[in-house]
Amino acid sequence: MKNSKKNNLQSAGNFTIPNEQKVFGNLHLNGRSTVLHLQPKAELSPLDENSVINGELGDLRKVSCLQCVVGSTGGGFRGDAGQYHYADIFPHFVTIGDQHLKPDAHSIKAAHFTTNDVPLIFNDFGAFGHFTDSNSLVKSFVKENRPTHEIALGDSPEIFYFSGKDEVIAVDTPIGQFRVSHRPSYRTGGSNGSLVKNSMIVTLEYSEPVVLGVCIERLMSIHRFLSLMAGRKQSIESVSLELVGHSVSKPSLLELHWSFAPKRPKKDDNVPRIGDIPLDAVRRPEEFKVVLKNWLSREAEWRTARIRYAGCMGKGNSYSIDRIVAAANMFDILPQDAMPSASPLSDELIKAQKDCREILKRLAVGVERDSILGALGRMNQPSLTKKVLHRVDMVNVHLASQFPELASVATTAVKIRNFFVHGSSGGFDPEKLEPLLPFLTNTLEFIFAASDLINAGWDAPAWGKRHHSRGHNFISFRWGYENHLALLKKALS
Repeated sequence: MKNSKKNNLQSAGNFTIPNEQKVFGNLHLNGRSTVLHLQPKAELSPLDENSVINGELGDLRKVSCLQCVVGSTGGGFRGDAGQYHYADIFPHFVTIGDQHLKPDAHSIKAAHFTTNDVPLIFNDFGAFGHFTDSNSLVKSFVKENRPTHEIALGDSPEIFYFSGKDEVIAVDTPIGQFRVSHRPSYRTGGSNGSLVKNSMIVTLEYSEPVVLGVCIERLMSIHRFLSLMAGRKQSIESVSLELVGHSVSKPSLLELHWSFAPKRPKKDDNVPRIGDIPLDAVRRPEEFKVVLKNWLSREAEWRTARIRYAGCMGKGNSYSIDRIVAAANMFDILPQDAMPSASPLSDELIKAQKDCREILKRLAVGVERDSILGALGRMNQPSLTKKVLHRVDMVNVHLASQFPELASVATTAVKIRNFFVHGSSGGFDPEKLEPLLPFLTNTLEFIFAASDLINAGWDAPAWGKRHHSRGHNFISFRWGYENHLALLKKALS
């Protein structure tokens, strides 16, 4: 999580460890370096993976440390005073608020959070602004509202405004209602001119209360979608949980400090431009709603492949052999309905398959024998190349003019992946293609993500007709495509 003064804090209090012993402790919140330092009266026993340590801080706030792991323990003697002990505990999650959280209880009604690019993804341009040449309006306002202090007007007074429309968009999805809202805060004024500070909050409200594990899983689904929209990995920040049983006027909110919350790479210069983001939730809300709903409806079957894509995108501008292998493997772990169907074998091939199996099964068990048997069993199954080209066809229907010969580029990308995995060059010179490794990696990643969005209802042709800068990974791939294609052809000639 983002390390602000609020998050990087140290708080003392009394905590109850699993054997019901009450001990003094100090909680230091600092992302992956979070630690709960305890001073038990006896040596602390090992904790299981679902251990919970509850406590109360000096200001009476309730703390729940969840999924605790013992980091280090020790102790010593203090002369005649006797023996002392200490233990450093690493909690994966910490909640702070007016009550403890039971992680296995269906008590979480909604989760609120933000990410680094939410204001760009949901660019509600008209929410805030100002009017110049507002002399008559300001005079009328001052006259009607009679402020408590005298306002001395100059020759050119101006009006700064907030539209008052808090909600940017709301979408009912299979995992809960998704909302994005403005949270403006105000100051009374002053000579520094600082009046309004706005935060944009993402809310996922569940149709039925959920346990913490389900809450986190669904937040990660939203995180992957927002990262796809921004074209770069997002940080999840400022998480709070809304619990059941609260009044509308005073919701019961717990701060959630997530030690391993997703964080964007430190060196990430790919700041998205507003016009480059594939979907516009403010100016084209219906398209956004359709795509988000459909995209999430396939999340259970696509989750594993999408996690692999998110891992690739999280590497930013860093490319390696492992990344192109991972990018190709995304297509191998797609669900069956996202792949081409199996092709029927001829009678001759079926007979040959049967005869080969009988011969091999008479041999002693070994790596080579089992490998060939496995290959025989996959004879009618689509190869990795066919799986990739199946997704290329979906992209070509809408974007063929922007990405000519995409199938050929994708086939080459799979061949170089096969070289790194199996060692077979496939008739090309690996050294000549090495400089194009980032381009070939981006090709596989673009095909995967773009076809996923197209399946969900994205208007790709409209996106293809718009002018863009370079503020999204889709756009970076598009801008350099034809130049890289020419270099690829030269390397393969």
